[in-house]
Amino acid sequence: MSASDHNDTASVVSLLTKHQPDLWAYVITLMPGDPDAADVLQKVNLVLWTKRGTFKPGTNFRAWAFSVARFEVLAHLKKRKREGLVLLDEELLDTIADEAPDALAPGDAKLAALEHCLQKIRPQDRALLDHRYMSNRGLSEFAERVGRSVSALSVTLHRLRAGLRQCVKERLREEEALP
Repeated sequence: MSASDHNDTASVVSLLTKHQPDLWAYVITLMPGDPDAADVLQKVNLVLWTKRGTFKPGTNFRAWAFSVARFEVLAHLKKRKREGLVLLDEELLDTIADEAPDALAPGDAKLAALEHCLQKIRPQDRALLDHRYMSNRGLSEFAERVGRSVSALSVTLHRLRAGLRQCVKERLREEEALP
């Protein structure tokens, strides 16, 4: 591998890492509630990596990555449609896909602050949040698994959301204060 190839690969890795939260937000915007969203994101990452040689340094990586993500979501939805599972009308998906990149600010400071705050919470609280927001299974299933009542978990979720909201506000204030 030449030094130039190494630099190009490192550049793509850096850009892919930088835009990963935006790609995730874009995919879940196009696939609301679909449990396969994480799998589609992985496919997007694989395609981006495989086609990294076609990316021209200095051009808009985010736009290129979103374009790849859009096609992968469409391919997934067409597959689901053949299986008899229709989640979104293609015309509606096109509208959302066209408007989402502008609505999802690149490098969204709130998302970065949330990621920072999520790193601070206890593993069992993170597991609860992941179950609630990343799976399609009910809270009662999680309650059985951890030996707590649904109402206790609901209270914990309320407290976690309030704590995360406060943490994000503080983090954003800290970042604004930086020179």
